[in-house]
Amino acid sequence: MQQPLRPVLVSAALAFAAYAAFVQWTPFQVPSGQNQNDTNLIRAEDYLAAPNAETVLVGSSLTFRVPAADLGPRMVNLAFAGGAPATGLALIRDANARPVLVLVEINLLQRGADRDMIGSLLRFPEHWLRTRLKVFRTGHDPVNLTWRGMAALMHKADFEPPPPSPEIIRQLTADQRREKLRGVDINVLRHNLAEVSSLVAALRARGVRVGFFEMPVDPSLADLPSDATIRREALRAFPRDRFCWLNLAVPGGPHTFKGVHLDAHDAALVARQIADQRRTCINP
Repeated sequence: MQQPLRPVLVSAALAFAAYAAFVQWTPFQVPSGQNQNDTNLIRAEDYLAAPNAETVLVGSSLTFRVPAADLGPRMVNLAFAGGAPATGLALIRDANARPVLVLVEINLLQRGADRDMIGSLLRFPEHWLRTRLKVFRTGHDPVNLTWRGMAALMHKADFEPPPPSPEIIRQLTADQRREKLRGVDINVLRHNLAEVSSLVAALRARGVRVGFFEMPVDPSLADLPSDATIRREALRAFPRDRFCWLNLAVPGGPHTFKGVHLDAHDAALVARQIADQRRTCINP
């Protein structure tokens, strides 16, 4: 090694060690990142580092918005924005986690598991390092830590973006209506339902209880061909006489962004319903 490089490398190593010690011992939580993908990884990595929650939610961006503060301390929201419930189920299974209860959102059961994401999260030695040292987790890299610090100083909410105008909400809801009127590919849906059924069976064989729920959406969308088909096929695969189902509703109809994503108030209301009703799945 050339002599001029040695002081640089030593300084870099000392700086990294100091930063690693700082994030390891400072009680600073980073629940969200600078973008959607980082926030998904933060949720997954934090869960894998301490997979001891009694109840775990898996789902898509619809459940992603359910706030942890209203779920309570014994629950983890492992839903991924832009993702699928199968991803959370596969992650729990492959990590050999053993929650008491897993609650599965059905709204987007037509989506398959993100195998690339699961593989990267559980790959050795990265997974081993992340479970022991926070410095290797997405939430504690310098960019996300700085972003989170700035967000905290500005009192920026974790879940609530600036609300769009009523006209934009109407346009986005109309887009959802057109998409849901087309229905879903029944072969793709049944293929991915078979995957979910296999994951559910694996968890139940491990002693994990599994329940299901449908996130409320705009009433004008709830019974269109897409949602109606998914609901019918989900109930066929997971009938109510064999599985626990939550009944979630917003009095007067939910307030949403683009028809499917609940606003902060209604997301908190649904979170409290989940927290209350999950007991019927644990103690039927």
